[in-house]
Amino acid sequence: MEERRLLLAVALSLLVLTGYQLLFAPAPPPRPSPAATSADPSGAPPPPSAAAASPAPSAAPPPSAPVARVADERERRVEVQGEDLLVAFANKGARLLSWKLRQYRDVRGRPEEMVLAVGDASRSLDLETGEADVDARLREALFRPSSEQLTLRAGSSNELRFDWAEGELEATKVLRFPARGYLVEVEAQVRREGRALPVWVLWGPGVGNPTPAEMDVQGYVPPQGVFLGPDGVERVTPENLRGAFSVPRARWIGVESRWFAALWVPPAPTTPAELRAVPLPAVDEGKGDLGMAAAVGIAPAAPAVLFVGPKDHQVLSHDGHELARVVDVGDWIGPIVIPLMALLRWAHSVMGNYGWAIVLLTLLINLAMAPFRHYSIANGLKMAKLAPEMRTIQERYRKVPLLDPKRQEMQQEIAALYARHGMSMGKQMAVGCVPILLTMPFLIGFYRVLQVSIELRGASFLWIPDLSQTDPLFVTPVLMGLSMFVMQKMVPTTMDPAQQRIMMIMPVVLAGMFLWAPAGLNLYWLAANLCSIVQQGLTMRLLRDRGAPAGKGKERRRA
Repeated sequence: MEERRLLLAVALSLLVLTGYQLLFAPAPPPRPSPAATSADPSGAPPPPSAAAASPAPSAAPPPSAPVARVADERERRVEVQGEDLLVAFANKGARLLSWKLRQYRDVRGRPEEMVLAVGDASRSLDLETGEADVDARLREALFRPSSEQLTLRAGSSNELRFDWAEGELEATKVLRFPARGYLVEVEAQVRREGRALPVWVLWGPGVGNPTPAEMDVQGYVPPQGVFLGPDGVERVTPENLRGAFSVPRARWIGVESRWFAALWVPPAPTTPAELRAVPLPAVDEGKGDLGMAAAVGIAPAAPAVLFVGPKDHQVLSHDGHELARVVDVGDWIGPIVIPLMALLRWAHSVMGNYGWAIVLLTLLINLAMAPFRHYSIANGLKMAKLAPEMRTIQERYRKVPLLDPKRQEMQQEIAALYARHGMSMGKQMAVGCVPILLTMPFLIGFYRVLQVSIELRGASFLWIPDLSQTDPLFVTPVLMGLSMFVMQKMVPTTMDPAQQRIMMIMPVVLAGMFLWAPAGLNLYWLAANLCSIVQQGLTMRLLRDRGAPAGKGKERRRA
């Protein structure tokens, strides 16, 4: 019975987790929009809207002499190549064309593209000053790059610089890339008639290009805004935004998808940062969607740090800035999830395949939980023996109201029943509940591991091409449902036949829910169910052999 309760608790937990992910999205925290201010004393620029709305000075400064012209003679493509990154710019506007991750592949086997192509609208790494005429000129200017081809090497500065000046306007954009890794320093400066303008740099809309297959997976969430503020990590969907959403004192801010993220680390805690909902072009004459962009203030002496890469907890932990908190390991379950993620990588190093690694780790977890389940199964068998007498007592008091004093007599009869069989109610409650309380965090923790581990993306197993997507043949969810049915048939129960028939619907419901779940999750639940079936059979046979009379045991051996 207690094993059935464990199964029911796991199933209900799964239903709650899945339902929450499907039905509820985090709403943006209610923050008032900050008033337009002048430049921050720390040197960070005000929002573009504030810069545009500030009144003109009463006395204009005297015009300065035109700056010496700096520009490229023709349009060209500027490329950066490293072991982890492939980045391409157009010198026209110094605009980003492509940002590819060499260690991650798309469905065609090419390096994963992080830039979402949206025509000539705002692009990632565009500069904004809040003055429309200046921003338009910057997008059309032919910047002169410091190099047309930059190869990233250890021990080198790995700096790419774009310069442009014409008339009264001059601009500079500088990027410093690492030889390995995903952290890039970005600084910029725009001057008009010798006066420095406030500059913002943005990323968006979105990050990555999810495939239709990825979007069909149960629990898929479109790219959304995310930031780490004084109150912790918060997520904002573009549908919940109305214009720009200012985030004061952001430690980092950016855009995330399920597997990738683009995160800005502002130069200082007081640097302004904001999220923006960006309209996307309509597809096939339909209604256009909303994308998400993140922008931060920037200055020559205070570069911002940009991370564009995988939501890999191990990688992000090494990069610092608390970036690892973008991986949603959970608040209370996180201390269990992080070690389990390390164990999954270890299991992969042993097995050489993430599918078999999931099976191995599931087996190890079930072996660790086996003693607790043994006591739970033994308790279930004892309770099954008491079930007929227990139902007789409960039937006599069935019509007695719950608050009637006669209910105390029922409890006394049940206590006497336990005593006749050498059992106590308190001990049986502990034996039944403690194993569930001890094993449940590990079951939920490993479930979370399989949701957030980017290692499963693109990992194949037998007939499954990608463990992060649905099983193309739906074999694992069907087998998972059948295994749950077998488990329920094996578990001793004190329920009446009508209740048992209702419980038999649970495997069908869960199998239907998991048809579109990631194949890795289905593989885990199937392996866990098979381990439970084996332990259930062995434990019940062992307990029955111990309880059999000596004579009957000898007769079986002779036969």
